[in-house]
Amino acid sequence: MSVDAKINMPIFETPEAAVQPFYLTGECDGNQTPLVRGRFARLTSPCQSILGRHDYPACINELCAEAMSLAACLSTTLKFEGVFTLQARGDGVVRTLFADVTSAGAMRSYATFDLEKAKTIAPAGPAILPRLMGGGYMAFTVDQDATHGDEARRYQGIVELEGSHLGDCAVSWFKNSEQLGAQVITAAAKTEDGWNSAALFLQQVAGEGGHDAGLSDDELADEWHTAMVMMSSVTRDELLSSSLGVPELLFRLFHAQNVHLQSPRPITDTCRCSAEKVEQVLGGLAIEELRDMSDEEGQLHVSCEFCKINRSYSLVDFLSP
Repeated sequence: MSVDAKINMPIFETPEAAVQPFYLTGECDGNQTPLVRGRFARLTSPCQSILGRHDYPACINELCAEAMSLAACLSTTLKFEGVFTLQARGDGVVRTLFADVTSAGAMRSYATFDLEKAKTIAPAGPAILPRLMGGGYMAFTVDQDATHGDEARRYQGIVELEGSHLGDCAVSWFKNSEQLGAQVITAAAKTEDGWNSAALFLQQVAGEGGHDAGLSDDELADEWHTAMVMMSSVTRDELLSSSLGVPELLFRLFHAQNVHLQSPRPITDTCRCSAEKVEQVLGGLAIEELRDMSDEEGQLHVSCEFCKINRSYSLVDFLSP
């Protein structure tokens, strides 16, 4: 039997870095109603290029890599045109953790931290959140672009930094916002080519869908429990393996529950900064602020926190004629 027959869907050509949406219809072959939905993100080139520019200590790279795959995963669970942002602030070694991704799949990430303390911490696989960030909060934000005549909007959910791993915060967010069961596993590791990361996400579908399929509450609970057990069996090596294809991994885990694949969403390392945007920001500052920012030769130097591109401007260009 071919792999595409096993997973009930045509095989998509999976990009090097992408989020693969899928859903499970349960152990009954006749049911076509999704009972559990999932996302699997495996990021290679975006992690390698983004973290290669930053040159962080290993434990910070690990945390950023996991944040990128988690943000990529979660962004595809929502319908929006704009930007999805994962941002955490803590009082530990890491002060800020940031990753965002557009609805088109453009990814960015960075962190701020105590460099000397970070050098003493080894990666933990997955990253242990309390020892890196201490106490604080994590915010999940959707900035919806103005489309079809509607105004731009912002939606945000905030949870405390509780639990051992980044995925625990995401689970709390989903439980608070949608009142549905969810689980996330993240992983990151450094290879000869650089850092890779992955995230596997499962969420219960609202009970009405299962009832439409003729299943009782107990049967729906059993399906969810089985999916969680299968999910917990995945190994870190499987999540990150470049030789194990995404369809093969998902079939290995969920074939008994009839896994169905949907179109993957590519993820790219794409910064949204530009010279025009920087000029607009500088043009909106007071002259005294610009003077304080300029060097002895009257030059303003701006470095993008994400892509590390340096741009220089002359102070006289911003002085009123």
